[in-house]
Amino acid sequence: MASCLDFAEKNRQVFEKQSRTYQSDFVKVVETLVNVAQSQRTWVSDVWTDTEAGKGKDLKMLEYACGPGHISLALAPFVSSVVGIDISDGMIDEFNKNVHEAGRSETMTGIKANLLGDSAPAEVSGPAYFDFDIVVVSMALHHFEHPEKALKCLGERLKKGGVMMIMDLIPMQHHDHGLHQIDEVVHTISKHGFSAEEMQRMYEDAGAGNGFKYQVIEEPLEFTKDGNKFYKTIFVARGQK
Repeated sequence: MASCLDFAEKNRQVFEKQSRTYQSDFVKVVETLVNVAQSQRTWVSDVWTDTEAGKGKDLKMLEYACGPGHISLALAPFVSSVVGIDISDGMIDEFNKNVHEAGRSETMTGIKANLLGDSAPAEVSGPAYFDFDIVVVSMALHHFEHPEKALKCLGERLKKGGVMMIMDLIPMQHHDHGLHQIDEVVHTISKHGFSAEEMQRMYEDAGAGNGFKYQVIEEPLEFTKDGNKFYKTIFVARGQK
């Protein structure tokens, strides 16, 4: 169990360090991810507050490993409430600051917790933290030591009929360079991308494999490291409980 905690702790330390500058360091990445989340949301689910299927419903969303909250804020107009959970205090501080600045403090809240340990922390064990209509994980699955276990934990938080939306990297190609070259980040990556087959298996194991879909996004993420640009291709996946 120690190694699991060590891995989570490495992630916490790295993202704690990045929390203050994340949005400025990854401007282009954030911009692309926000565009993808908004443009693909009705592909992921037809139940939103502005759709026929979701109109008038109380729709709860959870974003796990929410970081400073750019995806939560992008989807907040289309749900009733959002909970953002992250293992980094700094990221949650940024999340709540951004939520406050956006004037959404009444319907959005960020809380520090690790949902992927052996047992859920008491602060996220109440009914408010279960029965979500949508659970979102954006560019974080490759940082979880056991991605399949992570999906099971998150699947338990979904209501029956709820949808899980994941954005992450496609499997790394041999010529691919980039994220693994960023020294401190390399120790927080458990897997360099996920294929459609892998994702489908994990969704099914998590009890959220109904209507599984996986779509590769044409527009790549653009990163800059030491003045050099490099690109990563991502996918969006969805499945229903």
